[in-house]
Amino acid sequence: MSANKNFFESPQAAAIYKHKLIKSYIPAWAGKVGSTSTGKRVVVYDAYSGPGRYEDNEPGSPELLVDTAAAMAALRSVRTVFSEKENAYCERLSAMLAEKEINPATYDVRVGPVEDHMDAVLAEAGDLPLFVFLDPFGLTIPFDRVVQVMKGRDKSGYSRVLQPKTELLMNFSYEAVRRISGVVRSDKDYRAREGQIESLNRALGDTWWQALARDEPEGWVQQVLEGYADRVAAAVGGGCGYITAAVADSLEAKPVYELILFTLHLDGFWEMARSMSMARKEWRQWLADRREQETGGQVEFRGLDFDDDELAWVEEIAANIESVLKATARFRIESELGTILGRTLGLARETHIRRALKALQKKGVIADVPKGDLQRAYIARA
Repeated sequence: MSANKNFFESPQAAAIYKHKLIKSYIPAWAGKVGSTSTGKRVVVYDAYSGPGRYEDNEPGSPELLVDTAAAMAALRSVRTVFSEKENAYCERLSAMLAEKEINPATYDVRVGPVEDHMDAVLAEAGDLPLFVFLDPFGLTIPFDRVVQVMKGRDKSGYSRVLQPKTELLMNFSYEAVRRISGVVRSDKDYRAREGQIESLNRALGDTWWQALARDEPEGWVQQVLEGYADRVAAAVGGGCGYITAAVADSLEAKPVYELILFTLHLDGFWEMARSMSMARKEWRQWLADRREQETGGQVEFRGLDFDDDELAWVEEIAANIESVLKATARFRIESELGTILGRTLGLARETHIRRALKALQKKGVIADVPKGDLQRAYIARA
């Protein structure tokens, strides 16, 4: 069994966040892209699936995905592909799916590393919308393969709107980057050294990261993340962008990893920002409940820190909207989402944007607050 065997005993705080994000985002994604796909079909590929369920019977990502597919069965046809290099985990996953009486025609479990299966998954998806989830214990597939996943199904001569829709959510491991980057700074010469460095070269797309690893400027790991994501988006082209979510095991801890969503659609940014907010809310409550249990029922006092202060979020968003309106008389919310949310990205969602708009209306900055869905709404100066 691999070194991650204890990982599947019970979900920790980082997993609570990740799983809520999946539960929130996948139905929104399938609902949108599946509305125009053939037979309303979509494909989800969980490339590092593990056993599907923790040893304490809490659901892992595979169980969450098949439960989502079952809940949407009347509206969307979701086919899920799972791959896992550990045969024992595949056996446990298959047993769990059989126990739940999931229709075998709606999923496939494949043994072996993701590289053995990726090309087949892309080919089998054809023109259907595809969501790829890369959640490894360490480094994921090489840079060039990530780019291929995003654009490998593109058809020559077709506009971006008519291309097969692909999104990719990946776990970018800060711990793996820190660990292997330490090899660059080390004076020790040993047999595996060059191999470790080359593995990160392949994952990050060349040697550009090594100068950051050697010099360790402030925030260098975050710079590696942003450099990597920028390079992937540029290589994919066609308007590809990304949105990231830092995931930690406590309020005080450094992020364990960053979740990066690569997408070519504004809907992806909007729905992921919403899902990040919902995931953060559940993660925060889980931490509060755990602390209450550890302290014998002492209730945690929250709200003083910006990350817990929803009033501060609304004020931040209102200030950001006002700044946008100083530069332009009218704008569409989804086109300025990153600017509008600012520091509240991953914290706030549509309800906070609406509260900010109401505050600006009261202040006389805008005349009206749009009704209904705000994503494509236009905001204009009064």
